[in-house]
Formats: sequence, structure tokens, C-alpha cells
Amino acid sequence: MEENNVLLHVAHLKKYFPISSNILRSRGQVRALDDVTFSLREGETLGIVGETGCGKTTLGRTILRLINATDGNVYFDLPKDVMEEIISKEKRLEELSGNKDLNKEEVAEKEELLKAVDRFSSQYSLTKIPARKLNEYRKKMQPIFQDPFSSLDPRKLIKDIIAEPMKILTDMGSEEIFEREKELIEEIGLSEDHLYRFPHEFSGGQRQRIGIARAIGIAPKLLVLDEPTSALDVSVQAQILNMLKDIQRKRGMSYLFISHHLNVIRLMADRVAVMYLGRVAELTETDILFTEMLHPYTKALLSAIPSINPEKRKSRVILKGEIPSPADPPGGCYFHSRCPEALKNCGWSPRDIAEPIGSMLEAYRNPEASDFPPLREIVTDEEENLVDIVLASPIADARRTLNLLNELIEKEAVKGAGIMFRAIENITLLNDQRTIRVKLIEPDIPVLKEVRKGHYVSCLLYDGPPKVTREEALENVSSTN
Repeated sequence: MEENNVLLHVAHLKKYFPISSNILRSRGQVRALDDVTFSLREGETLGIVGETGCGKTTLGRTILRLINATDGNVYFDLPKDVMEEIISKEKRLEELSGNKDLNKEEVAEKEELLKAVDRFSSQYSLTKIPARKLNEYRKKMQPIFQDPFSSLDPRKLIKDIIAEPMKILTDMGSEEIFEREKELIEEIGLSEDHLYRFPHEFSGGQRQRIGIARAIGIAPKLLVLDEPTSALDVSVQAQILNMLKDIQRKRGMSYLFISHHLNVIRLMADRVAVMYLGRVAELTETDILFTEMLHPYTKALLSAIPSINPEKRKSRVILKGEIPSPADPPGGCYFHSRCPEALKNCGWSPRDIAEPIGSMLEAYRNPEASDFPPLREIVTDEEENLVDIVLASPIADARRTLNLLNELIEKEAVKGAGIMFRAIENITLLNDQRTIRVKLIEPDIPVLKEVRKGHYVSCLLYDGPPKVTREEALENVSSTN
């Protein structure tokens, strides 16, 4: 069976919000979206899931250009041959960019591809085209917002609310618009007399129906639904979801369905993208995601779904730690500090290991550490991936001290949470004879890649060296002696 054409292609989309200390100076940025790529086909529903703060809403608003992207491209409703050429060139460019050892011909090919992608971007990308050209796309893509209480103008009649997009974005006359409104109000389960009421006279479910009528009135090709049922009662949610499925069947629209309710996504979506800290962790068909999930974060997320069978016990994956701040995300894989399956090259940094090293050198934790020289401080250098253990005085017996340190690291490396100690590349004593420098291996950055047909995962478990065994961990630590 032939697949439908790609309607929407999002390529390396980024949105960073500046953190301002005052009007003129910025002291950082929040990475709300960090290199998001996916495609959506005609008539398809793509679910976007993830914890609160992962960038779901920002993704929808950036695609609609309600907020401007920091970087990346959004291609929408292009001729089939143009869209296929864009996707093909970007895919090849990703392959070349991920290869560090390019020959002369590949370098030249990469340069040509960069020029071609720039040309397509300036001509077609919604993130690059002038604002005056957006109206032709506005009538083809419409939002449905989360809160039906604030998404409708309380001063307007319902007939004026529904008519507004048709007046602005189409050439329809007043009589034609009114006839269209009567059709829409019946389609969403209300009656014609409701057109002459104000939003405060309706329940939450009715208001969301009105919001849907307003969105579909201009026959868009894409609806971006941002938590459309989360503010509604459960019984009302089911009615709205069934209505949305009926509308999609009749009109063949595509849905970008954003939600943190996994059961809602399972009901509505054909494919699902799982987001974590502004990145797509996993993307595949809905049935496969819920039965054969691959990413450790997806496994933890789906393990939280209650079982409808009280006799079937479910193993819950409890993630350690808190979600890192998008203003200061971890290096390498953003999920590594909470991941139960993390590898030594997932991105362990000085800030991850500094406190564990300090605890390791406490005598109450390791009695043999009482023979280690008194510690003054532990200094980290994130840029160089270094941890300096600064002692109170110069070492009298360097060999004995370094051997003791390696023994302690070996002991920690084989414990359950010792994976970060396996990321130590080497240990050296500096010339001052009081600073022991710990160098960590450079992390690998996972990219979203197809590991099975139609199943994309951003995880080094499927894109890098095999999982580190206990023997390899001991061998790695011993090599620092």
C-alpha cells in the first residue's frame, strides 16, 4: 500500500529563550527545542508526548510560527517532488555530517548539499519566509489550544468567533460564511441558536467544540492540538476525542496531537514522538511504541500507565534524580544522569562525578580512604572535562596514593551506580605534587537514527559501542594505574 505524501517536515528545529539579567545583557538561554526532526503525512496523526517542560507546546507554537524559531526549518504543504528532494538532501547531509573521515569527493558533496538546503530553506521554510507570505499557510494550518476558557474572546458572540478566520483568511462573503457556520455548529453537536450566545454561557466541553469549529471552518490541512482535552472531565474528553476522529475521517486532515496523557495518545495517534528536554528520544508507530519501546526513557514513561487488569502486576521503572534544567542541560545524552542503562560514553561530566568522588574519599563510606591524604577541595573544569582533587599538602608517597585512589575507583565502578567512574580516562599527578587530575572520556552525542524499519531512537545503546561489562569496567579503571 502506497504511503500518503509528506505534508509537514520539521528539520533540526531549535528554539532557545534568552535568560536576561537586565535589558541589555543575557546570562544564558533555555533550550526549549534542541534539534527536533520529524515528518507528518497527509491524513496522519502524530502524537507528541513527554513530561511537563519537555518542549511539546513550544514545538507546536514554533511550527505555527506563533513564536519564531532560533534555527531549523519547517516545510509545509509543498509539491511532492520538492518535499521529497528536500528530505532526501537533508538525510544525505546528516549522513555526511555524522562521518568525521570524509574523502575529498564527500567534502565537496557536503558543501553542495549545504548550499542546496540553504536555497530550499530561504524559499520554502516557514521559519525563514517573510511574515507577509504566511497568510497563505495560515489558512492551511490551525491551532486548537489547551484551555477552552481562555482561547475564546469573552466579548464576542460565538458566530463572530467562528467567522473570524473565514473573514481574515478566505474570500467568502457574509452569507456564505453564515451558511458555513450553521453547518459547523451542527457538526460539533450544538444548534444554530448557540451562535448568538457568549462563551461564558457554555461548559468547558462545549467551548472546546466551538474552538474546534473555529479551526476547521477554513478547511485546513493540519490541526495542531495542544492538550485539547486535559482541562475537561473524563466523560467529556471521550466525546471530544471521538468527534476529532470523525472530523479527521471526513476531511482527511493531519493532526499534530500534543498530550501528556499516554492513553489518549494511544487512542488517537498513528505514530508517536517521545520528547525529553527539548529533543526527540524515540519515534515510531503507536502499537510498536507501546509494545516494543527501545529508549530507556520511553520504558520508564510507559511503565507508569496503570494496568486495567488488577491481577497483572506491572514493573514500574522509577527514575532517579530530577529533570535537568533546559537552561543548563547535561553534556552528551540529556537523559544519561537519570538513565538506568547508561553507558560510560553517554556524557558523564565533572559536575556529575565531583560529588561522588568526594563521598568516595570519606572514611565512613570507605574505611581504606582514611589512609588517603587530607582533601582541601575538588575543582571541576567542564570545558576540558577535568576534575582536580586538590590535597591539603604535597604528597609524600605519590605511588602509594595513586594506587589507593585507583583501588577506590575500582571499588566504586562495579557498584550499581558506578557507571560514571567507568568514564574516567586517566589519572595524573601534577607537578605541584598536591593536585591529582582526573580526566574523563569525551562523550558521544546520540542522534535520532532508524534502528528498525520506521523506528527511530536517539540512544547510544543503538548507536555506539556495546554495553560495558563488569570486566571491561575493571579493565578500564586498571588502565589508569
